[in-house]
Amino acid sequence: MRRRSAALLVSGVLAVGGILLPSIQQQSSHGDTRIVRVVVNGGRSIVLGPTGTSPISFSITAEDKSGIRSVDGIGLWSANYGILVPSKASCTAVSHTESVCTGTSSVSVPEHQIFDNMAGSWYVQATAHANDGDKRTEDKAGRFKILKQVTATIFGVTAPVAKGEPFTVGGQVLKPDWRSQQLVANPGERVRLEFCAGSCTRPTVVATAKSDTAGDLTATVRASQTGTYTWVAPATFWSAEATSQPVQVEVTG
Repeated sequence: MRRRSAALLVSGVLAVGGILLPSIQQQSSHGDTRIVRVVVNGGRSIVLGPTGTSPISFSITAEDKSGIRSVDGIGLWSANYGILVPSKASCTAVSHTESVCTGTSSVSVPEHQIFDNMAGSWYVQATAHANDGDKRTEDKAGRFKILKQVTATIFGVTAPVAKGEPFTVGGQVLKPDWRSQQLVANPGERVRLEFCAGSCTRPTVVATAKSDTAGDLTATVRASQTGTYTWVAPATFWSAEATSQPVQVEVTG
């Protein structure tokens, strides 16, 4: 399934891991009720390694001129049939028209709550009920990300190096495989080699390399001045940015 709403994710009501995810098609919105803001995990991406488990917090802010009675029908879902079980939302009125409703969930690789094709964007489905009987249902009331934590390492640097001389920097990028719960090669990744002299605030990109089938990297650069080298794998739609430990290279001459 590709980017279907929770309404299409289920037909009528589907029970998955104890969660009942209602069909949006069976819930009409009416009145002036609005879901104005949804925040998951404090606005930060949830990043998991090969065996990671993470708690998830969420808040849903809704408003209506009569005030908000409750927010329910909450679902956390993604493409490829990803569904996580949320708690009930507890609502607190912050004004006579607006309430903030909070709850929790969790995601665990060892408990097989997420699979490799579910990394990326996730959505929050919710229905807000007003005191006057109005309600608002949205299958994409909010969006958040669950990403894989790629790892980057650096090796093969020989120091000191004579000024102006070429030298080779090796490295490797690996990604979590949530099925096997192991780190595996991450081929085809375009990775930056960054250099920082002294206490620089903005490193310089001195080379780029594409990882091979084993996830290995290699780049040849010329020594200019003493400083540190670091491999940086940029974030993608399914992974968080990864940075290797810096390696100090002393330049002589």
